[in-house]
Amino acid sequence: MRVCVATAAVLGLAAQVAAVDPLVIRGSKFFNEKTGSQFFFKGVAYQPRTGVTDANPDPLADPVACKRDVAVFNDLGLNAVRVYEVDYANSHDECMNMFDSAGIYVMLDMPSPKYSINRVDPHWDDSMMREWRAKVDAFSGYPNLVAWIAGNEVANNVNTTSAAAFVKAAIRDMKAYLRSKGLKTPVGYADNDDPDIRMNLINYFNCGDDDTRADLYGINTYRWCGSQSTFKTSGYEDITNNMTDYTVPSLLTEYGCNKVRPRTFTEVGSLYGPDMTGVFSGGFMYEYSEEDSDYGIVKVSHGSSSVEKTQDYSAFKKALQGVKPQGVKMSSHKPGGKPSTCPAASSVWHVKSDVLPPTPSTARCQCMMDSLGCTFKSANLTASEGNEVGTVVGGICGQTSCADISVNPAEGVYGDYSACDAYQRAAWAINKNYENQRGAVCTAGDVATKIVSSPKVADTSKCLTAKDDIGNAGAPHQSGSSSGGGGGSSADNRETDGQSSAAAALAVHASSAFAATIAAVAAAAAFYAI
Repeated sequence: MRVCVATAAVLGLAAQVAAVDPLVIRGSKFFNEKTGSQFFFKGVAYQPRTGVTDANPDPLADPVACKRDVAVFNDLGLNAVRVYEVDYANSHDECMNMFDSAGIYVMLDMPSPKYSINRVDPHWDDSMMREWRAKVDAFSGYPNLVAWIAGNEVANNVNTTSAAAFVKAAIRDMKAYLRSKGLKTPVGYADNDDPDIRMNLINYFNCGDDDTRADLYGINTYRWCGSQSTFKTSGYEDITNNMTDYTVPSLLTEYGCNKVRPRTFTEVGSLYGPDMTGVFSGGFMYEYSEEDSDYGIVKVSHGSSSVEKTQDYSAFKKALQGVKPQGVKMSSHKPGGKPSTCPAASSVWHVKSDVLPPTPSTARCQCMMDSLGCTFKSANLTASEGNEVGTVVGGICGQTSCADISVNPAEGVYGDYSACDAYQRAAWAINKNYENQRGAVCTAGDVATKIVSSPKVADTSKCLTAKDDIGNAGAPHQSGSSSGGGGGSSADNRETDGQSSAAAALAVHASSAFAATIAAVAAAAAFYAI
């Protein structure tokens, strides 16, 4: 797999001459395509927040700061940064070109706070995919964009494992979108190294076919604390053993425990030495700038050229200067291994691993919205209205089947409109209640609604044939949805007080997570002004 590809012609951007060499993936390793040498990431997590007043933090749209920080990166001997949040509407030419000229690759997370998979009430929907595609379009013309991360610690304990299914669906769909644009940038996942679900996650994102597997796997780990820790006592040896037979590159997407201060970064010797270089492709120290969590090695502020180094700076620099990772040559490397075996659904893994959530379909969701006889009067709900709607939807779905908008990852069942966004799913629910009341009641608590006397779409079967957002032909996602068989959220798959599992589970939509999602989606943009 070629990793860094100049794609300006594809996206209609101004062509530029890359200073960084393109990277390629061969099996579980990165290589410099020009030199054939194995590549190791010597990076930092880069998300300066001090002094930022914008609603959408974006360190790659602050040229003053980028010029300031490039000099620091060069002093440290870095070759990469991982950036979590950007605003694709901004211009990033100056920062990305500065980083490129300095030999700095950029690994970028696809989600944003408003458009990320909620681990408590997970969905992969059309509005989210639209935002992620826009970010890909904005950044894929830069030759130093080295990889995308589709999720960061989304499934972080046993109770949230169902969220992993939606991240993997997102990886599948964003890989397909990149291919449709002629792009080969890898898409990966970063986990939180939770001992109860660690191996299930590692295996899950490396099982299945090439179109669904992650292209790289990151581990955020803070096991190595202080200079008294060793490769064995810290647990780094276990981490390395877990990844020995992995078929795609693995790296530490975050490391740098700060429980013992000042930090000495003795783990760097193992990460870039014989202990780990046979398995790991380097990593990203957390983090560059000093923020509320006290992990920074410098103190900086938005728009300022001033840099104040913390007590950890010199130790990190010394640690990096003391390592020279020795890899293999691409010409002599023979990729081995085979994809992992998918974990089976269990009490600690709430996913039917061989079934993924559907690809979002804007056309299907719009068709559904056009069929409603009862819907919201406004496409812009306030936060309080979102909370109100969440309660209403929970009540409706506790009394009737909401299988069309529900999900049950443990059983591999996904409703026909489960990939529509939270606002749309809520509109479907209040219309369902309206139909159950034979048109007598069109309400959503105190939130304004309206009756559509002649919906644009009379037959919703045509909605199910609409193409998805990758261009695949449409089809129902689960059978018997209108009669209530098989729906439900992964939050609770048990029978409760005589209700079906689908109805009982859908009551979770009364939770603050679902309500907040409705409010955020509706307030972000008026997608459906009916």
